[in-house]
Amino acid sequence: MEEELCQTERTTERGHSRRRVIAAGVGIVGTGVLAAGAQTQIVRSQDELPSGTGQQVYANSCEDVDHWGVTLEEANENWSARSDPSRYCSVPCTLTNTDELTIGQQIRVGSGEAGEFENAVYTVASEHEDDTLRLTASGLDRIGASESATATIGPRAVHPGYNTRQGGELNDEYVEYVVEGDDVIVIAPHGGYIEYGTDFQATRVAEAIDGTGWICSGFNEGGGAFTRWHSYSTEIHRRSFPGLDSLLDQRFGWGVAFHGYSNGEILVGGTADTEDKAIMRDAISEQLPERTVRIVERDATEYTGANPANVLNHLATVGQTIQIEQPTDVRQSDWALVADGVTEALEEIRT
Repeated sequence: MEEELCQTERTTERGHSRRRVIAAGVGIVGTGVLAAGAQTQIVRSQDELPSGTGQQVYANSCEDVDHWGVTLEEANENWSARSDPSRYCSVPCTLTNTDELTIGQQIRVGSGEAGEFENAVYTVASEHEDDTLRLTASGLDRIGASESATATIGPRAVHPGYNTRQGGELNDEYVEYVVEGDDVIVIAPHGGYIEYGTDFQATRVAEAIDGTGWICSGFNEGGGAFTRWHSYSTEIHRRSFPGLDSLLDQRFGWGVAFHGYSNGEILVGGTADTEDKAIMRDAISEQLPERTVRIVERDATEYTGANPANVLNHLATVGQTIQIEQPTDVRQSDWALVADGVTEALEEIRT
C-alpha cells in the first residue's frame, strides 16, 4: 500500500458497466504530541478567508463547505509517530472543543505559497491551546509552505463537489463514490494514481456480485498522488469521507479490500480463515498462473489486513474479510484478471 504508479504510465483499459453510483467519509485516533509556540486568530467560513492567500482547499465546489484560515507553525521534528510525521498535524483546541474537528480525522490543508501541491491530506494527531496549525518541517514541505504562512483547512479528505472517478481525474482531485448493492462490501481506499488499478477492481467486483462498493480515487498531474492523498487504512476516519460514513452503520456479511504495494507477490490477507483465503488464492492463481499468490496469516507482521482498526474490519464481519495486496505491474496490466478471480472466489465462499 506504499507505492504509486506515475501518471505518465496510464493504461487505456477502463471498460466496465456501471450500476447506479452515488456521491459519497472510519477511523482510529492518531497518537503523539506536536510541540511549538506562537498564536494567531482562526477565521471561520468561506466568507472570511484570510487575507493574502487566495487559497481554496476545495476549489470549484458548488457546495458551501466550512473551512478555516490559520497561521502555520513548525512542530518539533522529534515528534514520535509510528509512521511518516509529514502526514500528521496538530490543530487548535478551538476547533476540537466546538466539534468542528476531532483527533484522528483527515483534513485538507493548503497554503497560498507555490509548492508541489496546492493542498494535501493530513491526519489530526493532537490538539493544542493556541490557534496555530502545527506541521513538521517535512509536513510544511508537502504543500510548499513556510512557518507563519497563512493556510486554509477543510474538514474532509475528499472533494465535496466531485463524486466520480472521471471528476477526480479531470480536476486533479481526490474523490469518493459508492456503488449501491447488497451484503458484500468491496473497497478501494487508494484508487486513481495513489495505488493504480484498485478502484477499477473494486468497481468490477461490486458490479459482478451485486455488492456494495466504497471507492476513492486520487490524482495529481505529473505524479505525486500517493504523497498528496494517501492515508493509512488503519486511520481512515468516517468524518472525512461522507460516503464511507453512510455505510458504517451497516454491517456487511463479507468484505474485500484492494490495495497496492511494491513487492512482487500477490498477497491474500484479512481476518478470514485459512480455508477461505486458500479458495481466494487458488482462484487468483488460476487467472494468473505465472504469478506467486501467497496467503498472509492474521498474526503476520505486515500486510495482514487483520488489524481491528482497518477500515475494512469496521465495515464487514470480522472473520469474513479479505485484503488483496498487489504489485504495480499486476495492477497496471492484469487488474481485471485479479478482480475476476476474486469474484469467482467470493461466489464459492458464500455458497
